[in-house]
This record gives sequence, C-alpha cells and structure tokens, in this order.
Amino acid sequence: MKFTISLTIETPGEPLQTESILTFDKECLDVANIGLSLPESKQVLEALQAQIVQQQANHFLAQELPKLPASRVLKDYQPLTLRTLFGIIRLRSPRFTIAQPGDKSNTVSPLRSLFTQRTTPEMLYLETKWAALLPYSQTVELLKEVLPVDQKLNAATIRNHLGEVARQVDNQLSSGHGESLFVERSLFNEPQGPIVMGVDGGYVRDWTQKKTCFEVIIGKSVPTDQPAKCFGFVQGYDQKAKQRVAEVLNQQGLQGNQQVVFLSDGAANLRQLQSFLTPNAQHILDWFHLTMRFTVLQQYLQGLTKVDANGEQMQKRLESVKWHLWHGNTTKGLELINDLAWDADLHRQEASTKYEKIKPLIRYISELESYIRQNAHLIVDYSERYRYGEAISTGFVESTVNYVLAKRFAKKQQMQWSKAGAHQMLVVRTKVLNDEWESEFKKQYPLFRAQPGGVMPMAA
Repeated sequence: MKFTISLTIETPGEPLQTESILTFDKECLDVANIGLSLPESKQVLEALQAQIVQQQANHFLAQELPKLPASRVLKDYQPLTLRTLFGIIRLRSPRFTIAQPGDKSNTVSPLRSLFTQRTTPEMLYLETKWAALLPYSQTVELLKEVLPVDQKLNAATIRNHLGEVARQVDNQLSSGHGESLFVERSLFNEPQGPIVMGVDGGYVRDWTQKKTCFEVIIGKSVPTDQPAKCFGFVQGYDQKAKQRVAEVLNQQGLQGNQQVVFLSDGAANLRQLQSFLTPNAQHILDWFHLTMRFTVLQQYLQGLTKVDANGEQMQKRLESVKWHLWHGNTTKGLELINDLAWDADLHRQEASTKYEKIKPLIRYISELESYIRQNAHLIVDYSERYRYGEAISTGFVESTVNYVLAKRFAKKQQMQWSKAGAHQMLVVRTKVLNDEWESEFKKQYPLFRAQPGGVMPMAA
C-alpha cells in the first residue's frame, strides 16, 4: 500500500494551501511491519517540521515586509540554521538595505528578529531535563535514538546548553530577594503546621585541583500539607544561597507566623544559612550526627576494656551521657564527659600496660565535649519530640543527598566536576526533581507550550 502524508495550511485571507510531506510504501506482511517504524516516524517528523517552520517564516516575512520603508532594496540571502527536536531547519534569510540620510545605509534582516537563538526552547528543555537525570553522553545517545535531532550533537553541546539555561534561572533570583520572610501575623490565617527543613553536606571531586574535593550543600523542605522540595548549591561558590532557600519556602507558602524547624549537623555555615529566614524558626541539632560521635567513642572504649577494668565503667558513663543528651540535659552531659576525660587521662599516666589508642580516645572525648558545648543551644528534648512523632534526625536529607548528589555526580565512578559545572547541574537537577522545570521555561519563554486556541480535534 502507498501512503501519502500532506500538510494543509490555512492562512486568514489566503486560499487553502496543501503541501505533500512524504510518500512511502507500507505492506502488511507481518506484525513487525504494522504501523510506522521509528526510522519512518523520524522521517515524517523531520519533513513535517521543516515544512511548518518554513511556512511560519514565510508568514512572518509577509507581515514584517510592509513595515519596512518603501525604499528598501534586497541585498542578499543569508543562511539561517535552527536546531529543533525534529531536525535541523535551514532557511534563507533575506537582508534589505535601507537608505539613511547623509548617504548612509542600514541593513535589516527581519527573520533575525524572530529567530533570536539558534536552538528552540523545546530542544533546550528536553536536553537539559534529560541531562539532569542522565550523563551527558547518555543524553545524546537517547536523543539520537528516539528523535531526528542533529547527528553532530555531542556531550559538550548539551553541557554548554545546560550551563546557559542554569545561568538564566539563577538570574531570576533577585539579589534582594529573601532578605526577610517575616510578615505581620495578622495578615495570615493560622498555618496548617510546621515546615521541617533538613540540611546536610556532601563532597564532589574537584576537576580543577586533582585529589581534592569541594563541599556541596543539599537540603530538603517538608511541609505538613504539600509535597517536599529539595535544593542544592556549592558551598562558597553560590552567592545566592539564602535566596535559594527562601525561594523554596515561599513556593511552599511559608507564612510569617508559621513555625519552621531546621535540622542540621551543627556546622556554623549551615546555622548562618538558616538563621536569617524567619524569627519563628526552631533550630535543632541532628540526633543522627550526634550519636555518630558516641559510636566512635564506644568502639574505642571496647578496646580499652580489654586492658583496663575501668573501661567498662567508662562505657556505662558514656551511655549515661547519651541518655542525658537524649532528654536535653546538656549540663549533666558535659559533667559526665569531663569525668570521662579525667578517667582517660589517669589511664594515660599509669605506668602499667596501657591502651595503645589512648591518645586518639582522649582527642575524641575532647572533640565531643567541644561539639556539645558549641551546640548546646541546639540540643532539645529528643525523647519528647520522638514520642510526639516529630523529626529529630536528618535521615530524610541523607536520602536526598543520595538521589540529588550521588546518583548524578557519580561518586562511585570518581567523576570530577568544576564548581561552576556542579552548581549549574544542581540548579537544573533540583528543579527537575521538584517538577518545576517546565514552569521555569515558561518564565523564560512566556509562549512555551502555549496553545492559545487549543488543539482542534480531527473530524470523524
């Protein structure tokens, strides 16, 4: 059987125009031959796209040419290339010379004002979205597999496009946005519940300085009645970190009288990031990071028990420290830690058989004491929060670090990144994971995926 695909163009005030797109033979011999194959569909899409773009360009020129002075003179035609999801479109762009006073002339190319960039937003959208989820090379392979895209498309082009779009998204964050989120309580109804935000860090191998890493901050905001949202940025590189966090909270409808609970590991940079946002915020030291330090000390004390009978007593004292901190009693906890440090120092001074790792043990006890003292104001009654089902740990952020950072930045493969490249990827990836990428494109391109008149169904 022979099939012919035609395109009908209906322009107001002009006769109906029909253009033949593609003709092909299709025999019904086997189930594998039913319908269009992928290569055939690529041919159809490529031919259809070329004809539609050409017709749109002709219509645009027909509208713009009457606006030019009558003294215009056709100078030449310049090639104009447009990269789309359905192939490369090559057009002839006419240039006109317009005489100016004083024997001067000006060159005008109307199509250049329509095609302000050489890659369509639809192409950029799919490139960047897939690149945020897959390695650049795999994104190229997938695009070429399912769409009639430019066969010269490569990973470097995808990376450059992602960087350009990420910079445009970053420019949307005003330098003054997010300085204060406090609004008068009387302007709002009673909020549904608290917003819990956890922040943690991860490390990525630095491409510019071999054998070194830089820190990436990953966070997740979990409101009571809305989907959670994540965010990320490169520590020390991003100059709009506060605005980025404020944007997430604003999108989730943060009210001035709403409680926000921040969970972190007590790092000073994370506390500074959170402290500016809202006066109703509660800052809590993550219980998981706190107990990790006890786990290390417990292992050392188990070794000490084998050479010193007092080791068992020190283990019980360490458990008592943990119990008091679990109930928010930092004063008693610090007293017991000082007792632990005293016992460890006595063991070090003894002339009998000593524990070979006594010095690291003393150092870890001292670090625990400093850590608790510096973060005492962030330690709460964890037992009470746990009984009421409230968050006490950033475990939900640990999983966020995994799917935001580890799964795309390929830590197991020792993938290396520059700070700029990592930051741009985080901007795009978090927006994609939050299902916000299409809305970001609509901010950049107001007519992106717009259907003013709706799609008209075909008659039966």
